[in-house]
Amino acid sequence: MDNNSWLLLQEQEAGYRLPPDLAARDPFGARDCGWVEQMRPFIRQFCPEGGLLLDPFCGFGTTLMAAHLEGRRGIGVELEPARAGIAQERMSRAGAARQAVLAGDIVKTAAQLPPVDLVLTNIPYFGCRWPEEGGAQLYNSTTYATFLEQIYLVFKALKPFVREGGYVIVMAENLRIGQHFVPMAWDVARILSERYDLVDERILLYQRTRQPLPALQVQSNRAHEYALIARKQARTIDLQESLGCLRALAATFPDFVVYGSYARWLHGEALERLPSDVDLLVPDDIEQLQKLVRWFEAQGFQIARWGAPLVSRAVPLAANAAHYFRAHRLRASGELCVIDVCFEDAQISYPAALSQATALGGIKVMPSTRGTHS
Repeated sequence: MDNNSWLLLQEQEAGYRLPPDLAARDPFGARDCGWVEQMRPFIRQFCPEGGLLLDPFCGFGTTLMAAHLEGRRGIGVELEPARAGIAQERMSRAGAARQAVLAGDIVKTAAQLPPVDLVLTNIPYFGCRWPEEGGAQLYNSTTYATFLEQIYLVFKALKPFVREGGYVIVMAENLRIGQHFVPMAWDVARILSERYDLVDERILLYQRTRQPLPALQVQSNRAHEYALIARKQARTIDLQESLGCLRALAATFPDFVVYGSYARWLHGEALERLPSDVDLLVPDDIEQLQKLVRWFEAQGFQIARWGAPLVSRAVPLAANAAHYFRAHRLRASGELCVIDVCFEDAQISYPAALSQATALGGIKVMPSTRGTHS
């Protein structure tokens, strides 16, 4: 793979396709089987030699076939047992002994996984509506919100098993459902960025029939999709910018407590890696939380809960289902400030933290021997 932002896929190599007799064993003719050629450049570039990759939506084993051809080990997880069996048979015929196929739900199966260097997958597309394949399939989600929530849970479950510095690459396309444009690729990118560092993208182009488009019409032949490239690595926040923000916040809300890795940095501790965010503990008070969100909004922060946008008027609803919100600000000059505002912590209560905190530069900070939240 070179540094082009696009990859042109022109045709499939016949020898790498799913064998016709295996495709015929699928009740639906393997209509959603991907291209081996799509996956090989990403495996070559982002999975080290001797590394292990994972496809959490394995399907018919296309990604595993690509891994075999590139000399990498692979694990595929497929919800549908019959389809997993076809993928395993495909591997056996290809002599791909280092490729394993597991049947099951990826969220439930994740705990069985070894550390992986690369997660590489085509996600199921919302709106396919193939009810005959079973309601548990992601593409049979009845609402877009449900679909996105399930995608979030998958990549949350996978994160502990991705090696530090490893990549997560997801192929996704924006959709047209009826008369509605659905920005699925961009929503998936937002979900990835909540748990990983979104670092780049590629555009995948396919040779599809071109036809004249009448004036004022917009529906294209959908001949492209995105490869969203994320990495498990600590984001770099601007430490001094964050300190200035905390001092400004203390002028209006003096009783928050800084804890976690940023508190240890404030105490001058030697850290293995610099903080990727600032952790604050605040009272579990709806009115106070609304005021905090409004303050962050006024300072140019974007507010999110579990990766989804949040505004101050929605705090009473959100607080019933989460214990924190995230404030994120990126200045045009590049300074990044990320603040996690927590109002319920399993390790220490707010009153206990407040009683132990000491003043440091006008800010209440947990002692350096505590505050292990990161």
